[in-house]
Amino acid sequence: MALTLASVSGNLSWTQSKTNTGFQDTIQGIDSLSATVAPSLTGATPANVVYAEERTLGASASQTYDLQSLTDFLAQSLVMTRVYAIAISCSAGWVTLENGASNPLTWPLSGTAPAMVVTSGGFFVFGQSTSKAVSASVKTIKVTAGGSGGTYKIAILGGQ
Repeated sequence: MALTLASVSGNLSWTQSKTNTGFQDTIQGIDSLSATVAPSLTGATPANVVYAEERTLGASASQTYDLQSLTDFLAQSLVMTRVYAIAISCSAGWVTLENGASNPLTWPLSGTAPAMVVTSGGFFVFGQSTSKAVSASVKTIKVTAGGSGGTYKIAILGGQ
């Protein structure tokens, strides 16, 4: 089955105010910062596959995702050669998104021990219009649950 729509969006909006004695309140906003990425679904390097799942991990347990060895909702084998976006949300406990221990994909995190902690009710989304290469030596990301475990959803937009 072909991928027919792919986009990644992020939005942060706010209003702030200050009370001024004897005068009207000063109000700033509604302001926002928004971004949307919609990688091409055709051409030489299309975004043409999505992997998504919901998972519960026990205390301090982890799940490593090998982007060259996944199975999607349609029971299709996915061998990603590029990745455009990742989204992770946590509904219980907390989880840490980090590079895999073996053949790590240092994207979107880089450095010696990068990690993104996502707490219950929180989320992390990263997307870009050009792809990051995935290969046999650059292909794994890992999610590790906190001390009491964690339930999360993850989605990865890539190409093969």
